[in-house]
Amino acid sequence: MHPDQDDRFSWLAREEEFLHEVLGEEIPAFGVCLGAQMLARAAGAKVGPASEPEIGWLDVELTAHGVSDPVLGVLPSLTTFFQWHHYTFELPRDGVELAQSDVCTQAFRLGRTWGIQFHAEVTLEMARSWAEEDPAELPMPPADLVAETETRIALSNEHGRRLCAAFLDVAAQR
Repeated sequence: MHPDQDDRFSWLAREEEFLHEVLGEEIPAFGVCLGAQMLARAAGAKVGPASEPEIGWLDVELTAHGVSDPVLGVLPSLTTFFQWHHYTFELPRDGVELAQSDVCTQAFRLGRTWGIQFHAEVTLEMARSWAEEDPAELPMPPADLVAETETRIALSNEHGRRLCAAFLDVAAQR
């Protein structure tokens, strides 16, 4: 699903309202992919199709703000993460861009809220399942994506755990 498919997924409007309240109350939150897109939408930023889809293992580079960020700053300044998205977002007003790719913003912070486009939470099983469910979306054979995932997943999972721990540490500082 995409963040502008309210006609197909009626819960998206309710999600936007909820996230708008989260932002207004400055409740710590962390959105991944569609979650980041919905956070941007709730903050009033434009959300729409990216210039091209990003599917597979692609580079993510931290910005100067990302390097010093208490959450994203736990990552290497350049790393490869699993991605599977067709949409992106403009940076919300007062948002800080934390990471980028050749195609779009990959992470932002808005107050005590973070959004990432890449999938730091992906597991090998998830990647296999997604490749099996939507092989036509892949820019490579599904077996190639799974093989690359097998070689990259351990390091990616370690980065994901560090990212999650850093967010929880910051969120606990309320």
